Amino acid sequence: MAFDSMLYRKVLGQFATGVTLVTTLRDGKPWAMTANSFTSISLSPPIVMVSVSHGLTTNEAIRQSGGFAVNILRADQMWIAKRFASRDKPADPFSDIETHTGLTGAPLLRDCLGWVECRLVDQTEQGDHTVFFGGVEDMSLQNQSDPLLYYSSGYARIEPTPQQKVGVAEGKLIFFDWEAGNY
Repeated sequence: MAFDSMLYRKVLGQFATGVTLVTTLRDGKPWAMTANSFTSISLSPPIVMVSVSHGLTTNEAIRQSGGFAVNILRADQMWIAKRFASRDKPADPFSDIETHTGLTGAPLLRDCLGWVECRLVDQTEQGDHTVFFGGVEDMSLQNQSDPLLYYSSGYARIEPTPQQKVGVAEGKLIFFDWEAGNY
């Protein structure tokens, strides 16, 4: 049986992921790409990973800078995700985005859900990507809002209600409204 790459993409597209902006330095200047292939690997020590295609400039930029940051995007920051996923970026793609410089020099978004800043601790070549492992040097929880998701080849969102608690009964999720005192 021949491998069906389109079916592979469709099947994996059923796994909803968060959307991030991976930032680093390229030749001493801020650089970024939109990514959803990001995950926590270890709690002790804190290590995360991000996967970057071999053909992307970001791949070489992370190698050269020795560090990167992962900024977790809010649902209303889809425009940032689209900008940095596009090959047609403005001359200064950060000009209207409020950032500050982290320990590694990577730009950190001031108004995202949160970010982790990492020093490159390892990397491995897997297929057409490099998997970069970063030791977390700094992090910040910025605010709580709707996260930006990627699902079935498109952006999506969820709208969590503040103050809800989740329990499981008879295989169903039950949301308890603590303020109203009922289910």
